[in-house]
Amino acid sequence: MRKKLGTLKQLTVQPTTRARYDQSLEKKIKFLKSINRELPPTAAQLDLLVSDYLEQLWAEGEGRSSGSNVLAALQDFQPQLKGKLLQSWRLMKAWVVHEVPNRAPPLPLEHVEAMVGYNLFKQRPLFALSLLLGFFGLLRTGEILSVNLSQVSVSQPKGPAVISLGLTKAGKRQGAAESVTIHIEDVCRRLFQWKSQAPNHSKLTISSYQWRKTFNDTLTALSFNSVDFRPYSLRRGGATHFFNLALFSSSLVALGVFFVAK
Repeated sequence: MRKKLGTLKQLTVQPTTRARYDQSLEKKIKFLKSINRELPPTAAQLDLLVSDYLEQLWAEGEGRSSGSNVLAALQDFQPQLKGKLLQSWRLMKAWVVHEVPNRAPPLPLEHVEAMVGYNLFKQRPLFALSLLLGFFGLLRTGEILSVNLSQVSVSQPKGPAVISLGLTKAGKRQGAAESVTIHIEDVCRRLFQWKSQAPNHSKLTISSYQWRKTFNDTLTALSFNSVDFRPYSLRRGGATHFFNLALFSSSLVALGVFFVAK
């Protein structure tokens, strides 16, 4: 089992994170070659060089993750650098403070319903279901793309349905697997139909590329692309929807207490 897991060094970060670190280091090496420099032997010299690199990334309009990835990659490659790249981390802190926000706007429920209806008309019921799961289950994009039938537990069409997510982003920090329970009857009914018809371990989505393309094509077809909606907008839209419902419910309770007091 340990052989399958890999070495301890490989297990310090997730494979996707490792790939991101490797890509960041490759870009860093290309930068060094472009200015005819090599990695300096001391941490102080490296700090100055990385600071220059961060300035270039900032000037070229790169995303904030480009800077943080290269710093994290260097410290992963040479753990003894931790706490020694003071100037670089100071610049990175300034980047975080002054970065122009570019968050995914929340998708309203009406937009999600229109997207679901459009894809049902186009004979794409599983994609429609993935939109509903992302919205009402508050799933991250990666969680939507990884859902398979073995993770779904639903015993009757009216629900509830439980989606086992395993070690999610938050679950890894807490050291516990996570799950989400869905009570929306229409979503539970579609999950029940999928569960009763498809073989176990069937995936909800075909591929990440195809799912994202269908998402963008749907936005274009419905003329929703004037707003910068992204897949993560499903999670943010669902959170906004449930927050508004809770706010409305608490307002009704407060109003009822007021009339009782009168």
